[in-house]
Amino acid sequence: MFRRSLILLIGFWIGSKFFSEAINVTNSRYRQNYHIIAPTGWLNDPNGLSYFNGNYHVFFQYDPTSSNGGGPKQWGHVTSTDLVNWKYTQPTIALAPDQSYDVGGVWTGSAVNNNGELTAIYTGLHNNTGEQLVNIATSTDGVTFTKYSGNPVVPTQPIDGTNQFRDPKVWKYNGVWYMVVGNQSKKNHGRTVLYQSDDLRQWTYLGPLADEPDNRVGSMWECPNFFYINGKHVLFMGTDVERDGDHFANQGLNVYFIGDFNYETKVFSHAVDFYELDNGHDFYAAQMFQDPKNRTILFAWMNSFGTNFEEMQDGWAHTLTVPRQLRLSSDGSRVQMIPVDELTLLRGTEYINSPIEIEGHDLRLYYDKQTGKLVLERTKDVRQVDMGSIMQLNLRIFLDQSSIEVFANDGNVTMSSRYYKDPIPTITLFAEYGVANVEFQAFRLNNIW
Repeated sequence: MFRRSLILLIGFWIGSKFFSEAINVTNSRYRQNYHIIAPTGWLNDPNGLSYFNGNYHVFFQYDPTSSNGGGPKQWGHVTSTDLVNWKYTQPTIALAPDQSYDVGGVWTGSAVNNNGELTAIYTGLHNNTGEQLVNIATSTDGVTFTKYSGNPVVPTQPIDGTNQFRDPKVWKYNGVWYMVVGNQSKKNHGRTVLYQSDDLRQWTYLGPLADEPDNRVGSMWECPNFFYINGKHVLFMGTDVERDGDHFANQGLNVYFIGDFNYETKVFSHAVDFYELDNGHDFYAAQMFQDPKNRTILFAWMNSFGTNFEEMQDGWAHTLTVPRQLRLSSDGSRVQMIPVDELTLLRGTEYINSPIEIEGHDLRLYYDKQTGKLVLERTKDVRQVDMGSIMQLNLRIFLDQSSIEVFANDGNVTMSSRYYKDPIPTITLFAEYGVANVEFQAFRLNNIW
């Protein structure tokens, strides 16, 4: 069977060690060929993205015992030397919930290289109180971790916040460690709070980095990321935002602010407007890191809480996106995402003027010149985004066994969605009510698993 592992380049000129009972994968029909997936069971948020000891490290929320994510979360682990060919570490579970402060789950967090020691900073769910606590674990080889004897390093949420307190993201600036954590205020609006430390073990609360008291950006901010890029600071997070026409259509989505952060005053001054990071059906819990080439690289979980994930009946669930490089638009007003250059290493057979068949169902991607919108339609569930006034549309499309990722006009717009097979359609390029000049390339992409 031809497994859909394909990239399309189109230009339009427009006129375990904790759990012993892992479940088995019973059907591989939707298993991804070149995306990160769990060996079995459930996967969600990317965690601990880092480069250490010559390897890229991607950890992920993992439950090998079920495909519905019902068990306590652990950190699964894959590594790569090139961001393309990934291998499961042995053991695959890097962090398991085996202490009182995390027995309810080793939840989302980040990782940093601290003088030759890879330090994971993660959320633990306490077994007695149900509190969400910040803990750390360290590794000298990047595979085997030892939890800090003084955990939790942040034993309680801020006094002016609720117990919704999770997903620490850490970075270093001028010799000082900083950390943002997702939190909910006692007035039940989402916010990101800020900490600092000299040693990753003793943390001082500095107050809210950003919040929106009118609840227009949701009631809880998860998985915050804060970073400097192209002369600006960017804060993005996962949240729930009321739908506004074509915008904010998913039940869970990543949004971002762009602004300036003053390390002296600890004030983040940002624009009022906020934007979606991705405009498809399935994109959440994004995390970024800086790689040795000084690139800002992102992975996300392809999920939005509204999709019927058919692979769950097959003993596994979910996938991450391909790695993406972040940058700002030329005017500094938008975050752009493009596939990392290394993904060209996946290319195999090139198709030139040949019919290409993929398995799919009711999936349509088209540009409507009259409205100026790029539309991704999945089983009559539409996501569309205004492309503005353009004369040329360039699309780079990644198709895998059960996902599509669209990068339009050099990352000005991205759309990520899961999809599942039914009858086998053909990929068709067509123009209605006019003429389009088209250049087309397609490559079969190699299977890394």
